Parts: sequence; C-alpha cells; structure tokens
Amino acid sequence: MSVREKKLPVAALERIDDLCAEFERQWQVDSPPTIESVLADLSAEAKESGTAEHDVLLAELVVLEIDYRRRRGDQPRKQEYLDRFPAHHEILEDALAEKERPTRGFTPPTVDRLAELFPNLEIVEALGAGGMGAVYKARQKGLDRLVALKVLPDEFAQDVKFALRFTREARTLAKLNHPNIVSVFEFGKVEHTFYFLMEYVDGPTLRDVVRGGQLAPQHALAIVPHLCDALQYAHDQGIIHRDIKPENILMAKDGTVKIADFGLSRIIDQDHPPTELTATHQVMGTPRYMAPEQFEGARGVDHRADIYSLGVVFYEMLTGELPIGRFAVPSRKVEIDVRLDDVVLRTLEKEPQQRYQRASQIKSDLQSITSTEQVTLAPTMDLSGSQAARVGSDAMTTAIPSSGVSLQQQELAARFYLTRRDLMDRIKASLKPLMRGQLFQIFVGVLLVVLGAQCWAPNTDIPHRVICGGVLHVYGILVIAAGAAVCTRINRIDYSKPVDQIREKLDAVKNVYLHVGALIGFPWWLMWIPATVAFGFDAILHPNSLIPSLVIGVIGMGVSYWLYRRAQRPNRPSAESWRKRFAGHSLAEANSILSEIEQAQIQ
Repeated sequence: MSVREKKLPVAALERIDDLCAEFERQWQVDSPPTIESVLADLSAEAKESGTAEHDVLLAELVVLEIDYRRRRGDQPRKQEYLDRFPAHHEILEDALAEKERPTRGFTPPTVDRLAELFPNLEIVEALGAGGMGAVYKARQKGLDRLVALKVLPDEFAQDVKFALRFTREARTLAKLNHPNIVSVFEFGKVEHTFYFLMEYVDGPTLRDVVRGGQLAPQHALAIVPHLCDALQYAHDQGIIHRDIKPENILMAKDGTVKIADFGLSRIIDQDHPPTELTATHQVMGTPRYMAPEQFEGARGVDHRADIYSLGVVFYEMLTGELPIGRFAVPSRKVEIDVRLDDVVLRTLEKEPQQRYQRASQIKSDLQSITSTEQVTLAPTMDLSGSQAARVGSDAMTTAIPSSGVSLQQQELAARFYLTRRDLMDRIKASLKPLMRGQLFQIFVGVLLVVLGAQCWAPNTDIPHRVICGGVLHVYGILVIAAGAAVCTRINRIDYSKPVDQIREKLDAVKNVYLHVGALIGFPWWLMWIPATVAFGFDAILHPNSLIPSLVIGVIGMGVSYWLYRRAQRPNRPSAESWRKRFAGHSLAEANSILSEIEQAQIQ
C-alpha cells in the first residue's frame, strides 16, 4: 500500500506532527538531529500501533531533511536515502516520486451541502472560489459572529501525507496572532472536506481598490508598512506566505489591512517540492507576483520571495501597472518622492541576496522617507562594495523635499479613502432608482412614438388623426431625449474626482432633470387627449368632452408651472425644499451623502 493511502488516527497524526516540529526546530537552530534518532523516539504506544505511523514519519522526515539541506546549498540525491534506509525502499520511492493531482476542476460545495457538514454554522453566502478551495461567509450561532469558512477540494482527503501536512501547518497558522493577518479560529476535517474557520473581514480586496483606479500614492504608503509588519511577524515564526498578491490583501472598512491565506500554498504544495529528487518544477503562487527563484523552481525559496512579491504589489499600488520587462521607475509614472524608487527597485531585485533581507527594513525606510528630507536607507546584507557606496552616497547627498505627510496622517488618509469609497458607493446606489426611472421613461417615449405613428400613418386623409398622431410622435421624441439627457449626465460622474467636482456633476444632473421634467411634465396634462384618439376613441373630440378636458388640462398646467416657478426662485426660503421635492428622492439622498463627505472634510 502506498504511504499516501495509509489511514492514521488523529492521535497518530498529532504525534508525528510533534516529532516533525521538534525536528524542524533543531534544524533552525543549527543542531539538526538524525532521522534515525527521531524514529527511535517513537513512543511505545506508537510502536504498538504497527508500521504505518513509522512509515509516514520516515517519509515526512526525509522530505523535511531534503528541504533544509537544499536551503543550505546541498544537493541531496534519492540514492543516498535509499542506501541509508535499505529496508524501506518502497516507502522512499513513494515519498520522493512525482505525484500528479487530478486535473478535473474544483466544484465548490453548495450552501445547502455545507449546512449539512457544519450544523453549528449558518452559511450566509459564497464569497469566491478558485482551484484550491472556496470561501463562504457564515455565522457562528453560539457566538453570534461572522466568520469566513474556507474549504479545500475533496481530492486532498485521500492523501494521508496531506492530512499530516495540513495538521502541522494549520496548527502553526492558528498560532499567528497579528492585527494585520487574518486569524484562523479553527481547522479540521469533516467527512472528506478539510476546512479553515477564519476571521471575516468586511471590506474589499486590494485588487478591488487598485482596479477602481482611486488609490493615491499616499494611500499606498499607508498600506505597505502594515503589510511589512505582518510579513515580518510571520517570517519570525518561520512561516512564508508564497502567494502575496492584491487578491490576498483585504481592506477592512475601518482602514485595517489584513493578509489572508497565510501559509495555504505551503500546506497544499509542500507535498511536491521542486527538487532533483522529484524531477518536477511544480510551483505555487501567481506568476505575475512570484519571485524569479520561486517561478523557476529553484532550491531554497525562503522569506525573501515574499519581499519580492510585496515589491510587485507596491509598484502596482503606486502606478496601477505591473513591473514587467523593462519597466520605468515609479517616479516616472506618478508624482512621488524619487527616493521611493530605490525602495521599490530593491524589493524587485532578481537575486534574493540583493533584495531587502527583512520586511521590517522596508517599513523603516518608508518611515524615514516620509519623515525626513535626507535619509540613509537600510542596506541589504549582500551588496557589493561599489553598490553599497552608490546607495549610501545617493541617500546621503541627495536632498529631496519630502511630502511632509506623517505616517499617522497617511493612515488617517487611508481610512478616509475607504470611508470615501464606501460613501461614493452609496451615492451610486442612490442614483440607481433615478437611472431606472429614466430608462423606463425612454421606453414610454418609444411607445408614444409608435402609438403616434400608428395614429397618423394609416389615416393621412383624416386631419384630426394626423394632428393627434403628430403631437404624440413629437412628444414621444421629447420624452426619449429628456430621459437620455439625464442618463448621460449620471454616467458622466467620475467618483474618483474631488468632491467639489462631483458636486458640480450632481448639480448638473439635478438641473437637467428639473428643466426637462418641466418640458415634458407640463404638456402631460393634455397628452391624454391625443392618446385617447390614437386608441380609436374619437368621441373625446366632441365639444361636450373636449372643452372640459382642455379646461382641466390648462388649470393643471398652470398650477404646475406656478409650483415650478416657486422652486426656481433662489431668494425664497422655501425654494430649496421645493427643488428637492421636484428632484425626487434619489437626487436628494445623493446630495445628502455628498454633504456627509464634505462635512467630514474627505476630499
């Protein structure tokens, strides 16, 4: 039986996890134990359970030792381990062989299915899905709190080595406690489904923010230090993300920045490390954001791969573009302090030795740039003498006026940005009923044009039908033009512009709506007469019917015109309230929200 197909109880997986964790700890402090000594430490209880636990532990220890030896520059060979453990050739061949995963796509479970698997959760909705899992919004009934439920594909449930890896890594991730990392509350396996229960972050991803084109450089400078804090904390715990990208960075509505899916790529991919032993170059991550050594499947990918990915994200936040090929420095794309170019470029160095060696160094340099006019940037650990001299000289002798904006002010700006974005979304939502109303008006105008044409076209020899049909035809065109004019001006509002410009656009919508409303509203009092004729009721033209109808229509038009003039008199105290009534609820609500933004001094 393949080592992957062995079924072990949870207690056995936890024993293996503890031994492997101690094995890794000793490697990290440069006192690596031998695999043989760890195997000898198996408890009597474990030995009584048979050879399955021994075999899985051996396979896991071999993979771990190979990983740490590669980090030190060694080139371990499979034959070396076969000679070292001659009685376990089959176990080692299986552990070090390339295993292909199923190629069929992942089908996320339905909300009803998850409700059966997790009766203690109220599954609210699906948030998103990809090849490596799906995320759902849920509520913990007992604690009455919202959580995010991430489930992995069922294919992993058939692999005991993945179960071990999941247990080991998930226990580590659950210990990560940092304000800029999405917390893991619980993890485990239900039937054939591995899952994480995580903190729910109410807000957009950084991808949504960047795609909106509304991220100013000062907002990027406020976000990156928090990402540096999160990465440095995780790296200090020996955890590498390996898939830093805008989709995995969440922006809470209170301005907090959080990194999601920490360590998930390691859990999923560690079973297939890209080494000579497996003859594979399988990699995890998103190619546009991966470090060169990660993309090429090089040995010993470490925390500096996250620093490179952070550099790609930083460049994209500043410029809205990806640093692909021969790219320009950020200061040639946007108006920023040119000293930021050096920070970004050093995160994007192809050789890991030339990059920042710690995420905290990036934060330190950003703080120095935003708070001083002259700054000495933190050196990398492996710059050549000439390069170090160049960087130091440039930093010390180049005096460039700083933005004068403190990090605290930038963080406040970031919160304002998210608040502004939320309020602008509310303005857009408030205008949707008005837009729908105008589209319906255009539809009505088309019907009036058709009705008018049907009235006069077949009856060109009947004067009153030609006149009534012509009136309806012209009126329908006016109704269409009025609706189109309002819709066009609503679509012209650019919500990324300053508030005063948005106010001007919103006032333009209101003015057009009020003027065209009068144009088509007043004649409506009389339009029912030609419409009745168009439907074949010519009796409405009899003097006994026509004269009272005209009298009522003229009175209605007069009263409407009088009210409209009251709304147009700027010197009257009640004029503005009348304008709001004529403009309708949508425009009134949009103006109210815009006033909130102005009062909060959010530009």
